Amino acid sequence: MKRFLALCLAAWSAAALLYFGRHSAALIALSGVIALAGFDLLRPDSNPGA
Repeated sequence: MKRFLALCLAAWSAAALLYFGRHSAALIALSGVIALAGFDLLRPDSNPGA
């Protein structure tokens, strides 16, 4: 549940950056990084026993 909440928070943060920084290439790139980081949180653990 925590991972899903973090994904939602990352997606909404990326959307807010896109909305408020409409014509800034740096904020567009930063919002992409935030969105991809949110998707990375849902990746299954490769070694759950460690």
